[in-house]
Amino acid sequence: MWFKNLIIYRIIDGTVDLSNLNEALSEHQLQSCLQMQMQSHGWVKPKADSEEFTHVCDQHVLIALGLEKKLLPAGVINQYAKDRATTMEQQQGHAVSKRQAKTIKEAVINELMPRAFVQRQAIYAWIDLTQQIVVIDTANLKQAETVVELLLKTISTVRLAPFSTNVSPATVMTRWLSGDEPPAVFTIDRDCELQSVDNEKSLIRYTQHDLDRNETVRYIKAGKKVKSLAMTWTNSISFVLHESLQIKRIVPLDILKESTNTVDADDLFDSDFALMTGELSRLLPDLFHALGGEDKAKS
Repeated sequence: MWFKNLIIYRIIDGTVDLSNLNEALSEHQLQSCLQMQMQSHGWVKPKADSEEFTHVCDQHVLIALGLEKKLLPAGVINQYAKDRATTMEQQQGHAVSKRQAKTIKEAVINELMPRAFVQRQAIYAWIDLTQQIVVIDTANLKQAETVVELLLKTISTVRLAPFSTNVSPATVMTRWLSGDEPPAVFTIDRDCELQSVDNEKSLIRYTQHDLDRNETVRYIKAGKKVKSLAMTWTNSISFVLHESLQIKRIVPLDILKESTNTVDADDLFDSDFALMTGELSRLLPDLFHALGGEDKAKS
């Protein structure tokens, strides 16, 4: 189970106590949406067929936030409301008012809510007790904030802050495409976005395209900065680094895939988590170092 996207937080105060973490998480577990509730969230068990709300490998802890959401398409609501408004217009002999239309729509939503389909989703978070960071597998910042909000409620003695580096990723990536060489452990791949820094925010996107140094330098001299850049670390893991320090589209390469030859689903989950945390625990410090190290003042 490899994370595909990383949003990283630093534990700036307090520690995560494994001895009572499972119990603390269980007190905030996911509850099904109530009849008139559109969505709910809470902790779920990260590993199928497990009784624990934590999955632990050495100093690495996996937890999962469950999201439950009722699906009530706007098109369905509007069609029901339109039919009901048409009936009312025929009865009263004139068009419904804005206030009546609003009341009709609210009534339709209340009637359809208990019949709505329910969708469940899990968002995984990895707590690295050695490096004191929390890494969330999502590309959606609001989802990450939901995980953090509940984690702080669950472990009231801990404080988190978004991880920050001394030099912004945009600055460093722009330097790499301007002539500076990245550290030897990184190679630059074939996807890139450059964006102008003026109000127009014009964007140039390379997709599976060789990055011509002369061409990228010309764009940068014209006032563009690198917004995202595809990279590979030690020929093992490819990813896309974004200006926000989000890491997306993580893919373990063949050299890592070949090291896990188990076919049992339970063993594969364990080995994948151990391999992922082991590799990312080395990748992240290399990346932070390339970005000038951690900005302690913001943590």
